[in-house]
Amino acid sequence: MQFKPNFDLLRDWASAEKSQNFASNSAYVAIFRKDDKTLVYMCDRHGENISFNMVDMCFADDFGVKPDVLLTEIENTGFERKFNWHGYQSNTLVYAAEIAAQRNIPVVFSDLSDSQYVDVINCGFPDNKITTIDLDRVLSSEPNMNGNLSQQMSSYLNVMGRDRFMLQNIAAALNRYDTVFAIFGVGHYENQRLVLEDMLGKPEYITRIKNMRGDFTNVKIEPIKLCDFEEEGVNDKNA
Repeated sequence: MQFKPNFDLLRDWASAEKSQNFASNSAYVAIFRKDDKTLVYMCDRHGENISFNMVDMCFADDFGVKPDVLLTEIENTGFERKFNWHGYQSNTLVYAAEIAAQRNIPVVFSDLSDSQYVDVINCGFPDNKITTIDLDRVLSSEPNMNGNLSQQMSSYLNVMGRDRFMLQNIAAALNRYDTVFAIFGVGHYENQRLVLEDMLGKPEYITRIKNMRGDFTNVKIEPIKLCDFEEEGVNDKNA
């Protein structure tokens, strides 16, 4: 069968069912299985420690699912450029891409470029011709279709652009590969969930993310003091 997303089921940020209602309000993993196809959707909290653990857990040998391809929320313009806030090396999205590349797993940059962002927004808001200079204002606005103009643009960009492109990549990957890993922000998953369930059925959730860097729950840090701060003139004044 050929997978094809039903975009009529896409939800904007304001109307999407939030993750705490069905999984977790932290990073988590949704695993979809249909026939001989598997989608591991890593729902990322960008840059948080738990998300790095989530990526390590999913790529670990004992995870039980091996990816044929990785889709990540990075602009589809290549590495040799200035990253936006979805691309710094401290970001889990790039971290997952680097692990995949080390293992010779194909990587797909599955977010729109800045110029595509602008095209999508200007298509929906033709009277407000924005440029790439305006993108920081739009992208920093919490999406809300009933909010101010920047918030409305942000929601429109997700529903009519970014989430569509991500889902198009997921469907294309499933039509070509048996096992697909995807790492996108948890908010995108909330928008896309109904589309994914329509294509693949209900997922199973992993909400307890294994700490891959050690168990520190019983560790107490009691720092020692080696010296007092001394600055010329300061101690003399306080003497």
